[in-house]
Amino acid sequence: MNIILATLFIIIWSSGFIVGRMIVDVVAPNIFLVLRFALSFLLFAILAILLKRNYPAINDWSKHFLIGVLSSGLYLGGGYWAISQGISASLMALLGGLQPIFTLLIMFIFFGEKPPITAIFGMILGILGIYCVVFPSLSLSAEFSITVFIVAILSVISITVGMVLQKQWVGSSDIVSSLALQNLSAAFAVAVLAWIMQEHLLIISIQSIFALFWAVVILSGLGVFLFIKLIKDIGAVKTTSLVLLAPPLAAIQAKLFFDEHLSLLQILGFVLALLGVWLCQKSNLLQPNR
Repeated sequence: MNIILATLFIIIWSSGFIVGRMIVDVVAPNIFLVLRFALSFLLFAILAILLKRNYPAINDWSKHFLIGVLSSGLYLGGGYWAISQGISASLMALLGGLQPIFTLLIMFIFFGEKPPITAIFGMILGILGIYCVVFPSLSLSAEFSITVFIVAILSVISITVGMVLQKQWVGSSDIVSSLALQNLSAAFAVAVLAWIMQEHLLIISIQSIFALFWAVVILSGLGVFLFIKLIKDIGAVKTTSLVLLAPPLAAIQAKLFFDEHLSLLQILGFVLALLGVWLCQKSNLLQPNR
């Protein structure tokens, strides 16, 4: 059953930044996310009522709110903004595929879990892979600035921290009611970002409506539900290792829908990054689930 859920999850997850690319010049990224998270909150709140799910204790709500801000608000707020500033959907998905490396770093720094030598080597390969991928775009004719790239990296770190806290803090909470709280806090977070950036673009069209439907029902609804369920069932490191499959799937989708492509050097970096992530994942296969 976990294999089926994992396969469905990675197919859905790989489409996340395709949606971000789809709304460029149609809806400002954070305005789109305000609508997405607000509707997702309503979706999970209604499901919690219909399924008669209990909400966490009031004292724990702050934990769920923080996880929502990190895992959804800052992650997608930063990621979608980076795409609107020139980063391709396939490159953003590649950066997201480095979550396992960041997960191992966080587990080492904050929880004292020392990674084996294969994991360290994997981290080095992953960093080298990132450099190879972004180097062509950091030339004088770059389509995005180094600031945009840093925001993209920070957004991936944000969801990684949120995922670790999800397992450490609220792993035993009901998924449906927890997601209602997390989407509520994420909506407030991106609303603040939209206000700070003075975003106002909102064109109602078939394209924007379809993107919002896919984001709410498929990504926030089914995709995030599967993500949290897999964290509970197989552990944080193994779940994030699945994300290494998202970049090639996203790259294929980006090629089909937006005619995006990667250069030979970027493809080499792509392979190095995937190899690095695979080594990090392999080094944890025999460890107990967390």
